Amino acid sequence: MMLTDFITKGPDGQTSDVLQNKNFQFIFNNLGDHPETVAEFFIPRILNNTKNDAHLVWLSNMKAGWRLLSSPLKKRKLI
Repeated sequence: MMLTDFITKGPDGQTSDVLQNKNFQFIFNNLGDHPETVAEFFIPRILNNTKNDAHLVWLSNMKAGWRLLSSPLKKRKLI
């Protein structure tokens, strides 16, 4: 998950209502990343890929589980 204007703003350009939802904030703060962070991971792999239908994974199940389990210890503030 990446934090982009598609999530933070509505179609009219105003701040999205979903940003006020506490459950959304919890999930996104723990599982989301900035586009620059994800791009550093994906761009070299995409450019070096020679296979068709390659599967590139940024947020694996283990990484997502670790982020949720460690959320009381590490505060991530994207939203």
